[in-house]
Amino acid sequence: MMDNGERLQAVEQRLERVETGLKEVREEVGSLRTEVGSLRTEVGGLRGEVGELRTEVGGLRGEVNGLRISCEKNADDIKKIAEVQVHHGQKLDKLANAIEPLVELRDLLKVLASNHEQRIETLERHTGLLE
Repeated sequence: MMDNGERLQAVEQRLERVETGLKEVREEVGSLRTEVGSLRTEVGGLRGEVGELRTEVGGLRGEVNGLRISCEKNADDIKKIAEVQVHHGQKLDKLANAIEPLVELRDLLKVLASNHEQRIETLERHTGLLE
């Protein structure tokens, strides 16, 4: 059986171990608090970055919408240009058909023009204008 002195010494040893453990827990808690503070700072920074990204995404959405509107307008313009080209093509076909007889006239003028000067001279001699 233990006497009071031994019991007191055993209690003091246990108390010392508890105090040592408590000191280690306090140090660990202090370290954890420091880490939590660092994490809060990092989270705050990340929140700021996320806010900036949201702003940039909003700007990009606006630009994409503007591009979509431009593409729609360009598609409409291209459609109108195609329609105008078809119309002009039809008009050019009509003009080509209309001037087709001029080809025959050109051929006739070549025949007539080749001896035109000779005809005038003959006519002038015949009428007495050329002496």
